[in-house]
Amino acid sequence: MYKLFAMAMVSSSSGRHTAPANSPSPEADDNTQSESLGNVLTSCLDMLKIEDPQIRKKAVEFVGSLSVGTVNAYGKWITAVKAIADACAVSGKTFSQSDMCDFLTVAAKGVDTNRAGSKAVSDATFHIYVDIMENYQKADDNLKMHYPRVIVDTISALDKGVDTRGEAVGIYGIDRYYQERKSTASQEDPAASYVIRPISEKQSAAPSTAAAPSYSDELVENLMHVTGRSRKDLERSLASLHAADIKKIADLSVNYKRLQKYGKLLSNPGAFKKEAEKDLGRKLTDNQLQHAINSIRKAKTYIENVLDGKFVPHGTHGINHVKHNLEYGYQLMGLMEPRKRRSN
Repeated sequence: MYKLFAMAMVSSSSGRHTAPANSPSPEADDNTQSESLGNVLTSCLDMLKIEDPQIRKKAVEFVGSLSVGTVNAYGKWITAVKAIADACAVSGKTFSQSDMCDFLTVAAKGVDTNRAGSKAVSDATFHIYVDIMENYQKADDNLKMHYPRVIVDTISALDKGVDTRGEAVGIYGIDRYYQERKSTASQEDPAASYVIRPISEKQSAAPSTAAAPSYSDELVENLMHVTGRSRKDLERSLASLHAADIKKIADLSVNYKRLQKYGKLLSNPGAFKKEAEKDLGRKLTDNQLQHAINSIRKAKTYIENVLDGKFVPHGTHGINHVKHNLEYGYQLMGLMEPRKRRSN
């Protein structure tokens, strides 16, 4: 069965790139009309037999939020399959073992033929297939839900040398990366990568940069207590930030007593969950709890990295994935106002 899979991978990849000139594959030309990305997305959804209208709609929304530069950087095929993987994850869909193998096969079609034919790439893809056959059934539901995202990131690394978050991965480090990605993917919010600013915000961005951002004296006082930095140092840092980032660290500084309270409970997840759910008035899933604990643990580091401008945008969507995931944890805990409810 393993040998049949390997033969199928080579056959499907080469077949796609040797199509007749009058019948090009959707991925063949990255300079075709932008709407061809929609054709690629539809083709991938159909190949994967995903008929759920909500998942298809979410995947369309995801690709619709991407820039042309992002699509050109990763290629339409991988971009489309990533959107499907993320749409499935946020919708709570899990694949069967056989469907997961099909997903791997479809995702691997995005690898350039010159690389796909190399022994290193062929071996790496085959090892992923073997791992799915031997270990996928034993994985918990949370990992299964994010498994397609692990596959897409690994395939992107094989094809481009970077995953879809912009992390560089060497060809000989693929196996280690793949195993590590299985332990980290479920801790992320897939939708966070697709957050885009409203048109009105984009239009006002240029003039707003000319004026110094506003912040309160109370914020400076709070940050002096949180970071131990001088007033002059903080005022210099705040003057260089965008209003949105000032709002985020202001949210955390106002809630710093709660952050300290939760911080004392980090060594006892059970007590942490009980206290958090009491404050929030609702239950937290295991995945949400992991997000919250990780964000609370790194609160001071988050604030200082924002102040120092260390969260440099990267990856397929021009954002900092680590920053977005930490903010997701703060939002879950009610420590930071969700972006969609902000007026600025």
